Amino acid sequence: MDASIAEEQEQHPSSLIPRSSSPNPKESQTYYLEKRKQFAHCYFEVFHPFWPFIHKATFDVHQETPLLLQSIVALGMWTSGERSTQSAAVELHGNLDFAIRDQREKWDASEVEGACSTCFWPIATYQAILLHVIFSVLVKSEKAVNLDLKASISAADLTLLKSLVRSCRRLGMFFYPNILAKYKQSDLPGFVWVGVEEIKRFNIALYKLCAKLSSENPKDRPLLPAGELQFPLPSNDSLWNSVERHEWEANAKREDTVSLGDDFQAKWISNFADVLGFFGV
Repeated sequence: MDASIAEEQEQHPSSLIPRSSSPNPKESQTYYLEKRKQFAHCYFEVFHPFWPFIHKATFDVHQETPLLLQSIVALGMWTSGERSTQSAAVELHGNLDFAIRDQREKWDASEVEGACSTCFWPIATYQAILLHVIFSVLVKSEKAVNLDLKASISAADLTLLKSLVRSCRRLGMFFYPNILAKYKQSDLPGFVWVGVEEIKRFNIALYKLCAKLSSENPKDRPLLPAGELQFPLPSNDSLWNSVERHEWEANAKREDTVSLGDDFQAKWISNFADVLGFFGV
């Protein structure tokens, strides 16, 4: 599901400008790989601190689905601040926009009969779509690195965002017991922790974007009310941001393993929805 959406773009690496000057196919392939790495690094250095829902330590340009990789590359190109590179980022974003909308049936669960929590969750695709919408808002803001996103959203992108929210809702991704149910007792503790945190942090980022855009017109019903966030807050940012093994081992000592039998209902964000609403969060 995930990889096919951007398969066509992956087959044409020349969409990542600037172009290679080498006529040698192998040298060109190496060039484009290095450019991907460069812009992914820019993404994590500039964009990621504001929207930390991609796990940096397990991110791999060789293994990521094309849609997620190119969404990250596009944002890395945009945040570079270089006009020519930003123009190329907009071009790449346009290609991805077509692919996302053209293959909506591959990811949009909002109106799929029988869609439920036990269905497959296309997390990488949903992460890419969220990044895609954020990119659209950044460009619309006409500021190179306006990461607060105090801007409006186009009707087309709002429709895309609503479909994403409704898809997550139909799949039960905002409900902590459903998140835990994706894992088994036999799974490695670190694998479970990263997976659970990844979904929680994606949900938080989605809520954050919806809240910022909804605040443009307080009379509108929130796209994603805080009362739907039935899961605990993300934990241990230091562990989440650990890249090197020694960092992980040091920070993991301060983190309990995820208990698949405890839903921590008392700590769900939804319990504090009224407080968040009061502060306009």
